[in-house]
Amino acid sequence: MNSKELRFKSDKFRIICFSDAHGIKDFDTRVVRDITAIVEKVQPDLVLFLGDNVWRDGAENADTLRAFMAAVTKPLCERNIPWAHVFGNHDAERGFAVREQQPVYESMEGCLSSAGPEDISGTGNWVLQIKDQKGEKTVYTVWGLDSGRNIGEFLEDYGFPRDTRLAKLDDPLYVSSGYDAIRFDQIMWYWNTSKQIEAENGQKVPGMMAFHIALPEYALPYRNPAQTKYKGTMRETIGSGPVNTGLFATMVQRGDIKTVVCGHDHIIDSEGEYLGIRLTYDAGIGYDGYCAGDMRGGRVVEVDANDPWHVKTYMVRSSECVADYEYQDT
Repeated sequence: MNSKELRFKSDKFRIICFSDAHGIKDFDTRVVRDITAIVEKVQPDLVLFLGDNVWRDGAENADTLRAFMAAVTKPLCERNIPWAHVFGNHDAERGFAVREQQPVYESMEGCLSSAGPEDISGTGNWVLQIKDQKGEKTVYTVWGLDSGRNIGEFLEDYGFPRDTRLAKLDDPLYVSSGYDAIRFDQIMWYWNTSKQIEAENGQKVPGMMAFHIALPEYALPYRNPAQTKYKGTMRETIGSGPVNTGLFATMVQRGDIKTVVCGHDHIIDSEGEYLGIRLTYDAGIGYDGYCAGDMRGGRVVEVDANDPWHVKTYMVRSSECVADYEYQDT
C-alpha cells in the first residue's frame, strides 16, 4: 500500500482522470494548455493519468519520459495537487520497460503512485487511502492497476505460443482485440488488500478503480442503454481484450468499488451502471494521438465525505475551459 496520505480539505474531494496524452519528444504543447485550463476550472484534489502517457519516441528513455511528464504535471505542482499514474499499452512500445519507467515517475514532484508488490503481475498496482479532515479514518480509496500491453504477453505468461489463434476467435464471447488483461494475482491482491483496509477501519470502505484497458463488461451498458442508464458518446469499438479474467465479478462480490474509469479508447466518453458499478471512460486529452476535438478532456469523480458510496462523475472538456478553443480532431 502507498503510505502517502491524502485528506479531505472540505466535504468534497475531486479527482480528475486524464488519459492517452501520447507524449512524444516534440510534443504539441496544447496538451499542457488544456490540462492547465481544466485543472484551474475543476480545482481537483488529485489527478490521475490513466496510461499511454507517452509513446513512439517519447517512450524511448528516461529523458524523453521525464521531459513530457514534467511538462504536463507542472500545472499540478504549481498548485500543490498530487497525482498518480498507471501504464497503458503504448507506454513501453520502444523497449523502455514499465518497470524501468516507474522509478522515473516516483522521483517526480507530486507523484503518489508506486510500483506495487513485486510478487504480482504488472508494474503500478497501488491503492491510495483518502482520510477524513482529521486524518483519523479512511473515507474513500483510489485503486490503480496495470492492465498490461498486449495479448501476446498474456499468452506467453501462461505457456501458449504468442501468436496462438485461440485468443482471437472469429466469433468470440468477448471483444476479440489484441489487448492484454488484468491477471488473477492482481485481482487477488485487490481482494486481500481491500479486506485489510476494512479490518483497519472497522467497516468496508468505498472506492474507485482506474486502469487503461477497459473490461469486457464495458460493452454491456452500450448494448443495454435503458437498463444501465447509459449516456455519452461512443465513436469507436470498445478495445477490451479477448480474455475475461474476472475482475468485474470480483468487484461485485467484494462490494466496495462502485466506479471504474478507463482510457485507451480515445473517442468514447460514455458511462453506464451495471450491478451497482458505474463503468466510465475519460475520452482522451492528447494532441499527438487521435482524439476528437469536441470530446477532448477528462473525467471528474467527486466524492462527498457525507456519502462516499454515491459519487458524482462527469466529463469536463477542453472546449469548456480553454479560451478561443477550436475543435480539432487529431
